[in-house]
Amino acid sequence: MAELGSNGNGKDALADALRRARLAEAAHVDAVLNIRDSKTLRLQLLKDDLLPIVSSNPEASKLFDLALVPGDPPRLWLDMIAQVVMEPDHRTYRLVQDTRLGRETLFETADRAEMMEHAKTHLAHRLIAREREIAVATPARESIAGYSGAALIFAWTTGFAVGALALMMAAILLEKIKI
Repeated sequence: MAELGSNGNGKDALADALRRARLAEAAHVDAVLNIRDSKTLRLQLLKDDLLPIVSSNPEASKLFDLALVPGDPPRLWLDMIAQVVMEPDHRTYRLVQDTRLGRETLFETADRAEMMEHAKTHLAHRLIAREREIAVATPARESIAGYSGAALIFAWTTGFAVGALALMMAAILLEKIKI
């Protein structure tokens, strides 16, 4: 036979169990929110540490936009492909980079100062890579070929003459058709 509540009523026992379950669920939600808030606060501190470094260099301030994006987990984006997340727990900083083959973990530590130094090094390497890309992409000015004015005038005159000749031929053919 089922156990009855303190007053002998099964409904009161179920109500007590529901109340305890709701309290446990509320405590769990509060704990999850506290962990998420703690992750966001730790990432905000890291962002505050990196912001003067990025803003002190004009090229870095153009290339890097330190953006803290809330979510689960919150992320501190360093650039378009690199981010810092608090994973696997709320005390560990993880620098990850998105690549063609997937997400790659570059560095992981629980120390904010270590992460700041590694993030600084990563930003410096990205600046150097960007400078290299710009240098390779800039074409040499000597190799640009142009047209002389005489060649342009010759091409325009030839096109005009061919067009006029085509119109005259069309007119002659139309006259022959009408007769």
